[in-house]
Amino acid sequence: MTSATLEAEMASATSRVRQEHIDRMIALGVPGAAIAELGAIQPVFGISPAQPERSHYYQPSDGPAHVVTPVMDMGDMIDLIAWRSTNPARWFWRTGLGWALGTDWLLPRWDDGPVRLFATPLEWLANAGRGMCVLDWNAPEVREIAALETIEADQMVGRRLLAVLSKPVRLPRIVYRKEAGRAAA
Repeated sequence: MTSATLEAEMASATSRVRQEHIDRMIALGVPGAAIAELGAIQPVFGISPAQPERSHYYQPSDGPAHVVTPVMDMGDMIDLIAWRSTNPARWFWRTGLGWALGTDWLLPRWDDGPVRLFATPLEWLANAGRGMCVLDWNAPEVREIAALETIEADQMVGRRLLAVLSKPVRLPRIVYRKEAGRAAA
C-alpha cells in the first residue's frame, strides 16, 4: 500500500469528523488545544467504518465507526491505526508498518528532557503527540528507545519497556573464512 493510498484513506476519515466526534475526544480527556497543536504538524484523527480482522489489521468497510490515527515517520505517513473510543487500548493496523506513534522523538533534540511514553493512542493524542506510544512491542525498532537519555512512563509501560530492553539480543553465528593467498605478480 502506498503512502498516497494511506493519505487518501486518512483524508477520507478526516472528512467524516464532526463536532460530536471532537466533543467525544474532549470528554475523553483530549484538550482542544492538544488537537490544534498536533493538527499544525500532521492529521490528528479521523473517523472511519472499519472491520477488524483476527490478524490485528483492519479493512475500511461497513463495520462500526473507529477513530483512525496516522502513523508518521519522518513526515511520511507509513500506516494508519483504527481504535474505538470505548477501548483505546486495542488498535488495529492498516499496513502493519507502524511500530510507534511519535518516532520523531527518537531524533536528537535541542533539549535533553525525558521522552514521554504513553500506553494508548488516546493518551498520546491528549498530550498533543509530545512523546511516543509503542504500538508493536515485538517490533525490532523498539530497541531504538534504549538510545534515549531519559524516559518518562507510567509503571505499566515502564515495566514493559524494561522487559523488552532487558532481553538478550540474538547474535548470529559467525563463520570465518580462510584468507585466500594472493598470487605473486
